[in-house]
Amino acid sequence: MKYMKKIGVLTGGLLLSSMVANAQLNSNPDKFLGNITTSGQIDFGTEKFYQLWDQITPENESKWASVQGSGQDSWNWGSVDNIDKYAKSHQFPFKFHALIWGSQYPGWIRDLSVPARYNAIVRWMDAVKERYPDLAMIDVVNEAVSGHQADTKYFVEALGGTGKTGYDWLIKAFEMAGERWPDAILIYNDFNTFQWNTDQ
Repeated sequence: MKYMKKIGVLTGGLLLSSMVANAQLNSNPDKFLGNITTSGQIDFGTEKFYQLWDQITPENESKWASVQGSGQDSWNWGSVDNIDKYAKSHQFPFKFHALIWGSQYPGWIRDLSVPARYNAIVRWMDAVKERYPDLAMIDVVNEAVSGHQADTKYFVEALGGTGKTGYDWLIKAFEMAGERWPDAILIYNDFNTFQWNTDQ
């Protein structure tokens, strides 16, 4: 992909006090400066996302609960499609957030047996792959450090447990993503890793 050479990413808000932004904040062709959608919106009034940023990540729209939260046979791709289309129309990378997370996942997952939960994960990843085969970047696993999301346990069990490394299940998730998106940048996402849980 033509934008895969872009190797830098910064997501999050910036404090723009006296700066008037009428062009992208980033002018380096080899890097990008990205941000998330907010409350399901890309553009806010006269301030257009593409005028500030050149990479986009859905805040909530591509989380599993947002897409398949109402039932195993119910899929809601509309908001994700809009973001994917927006990224393509402005020729910048789209980062999918997130495949596996112990929060904002479908509630029906908790009622499944461990093998059925694994099959649901496979079906979820396959559905994302079919819909978005050319993703530039993917948050494969989100906030799995101990203490960050208690419900991570459902995914630990389904993906084979902690094993020898303590994170065999997480490795399995990355292997599954790598099989489906061999050219994507696969990412583990977490927060406060410079302040808390620094050993992990």
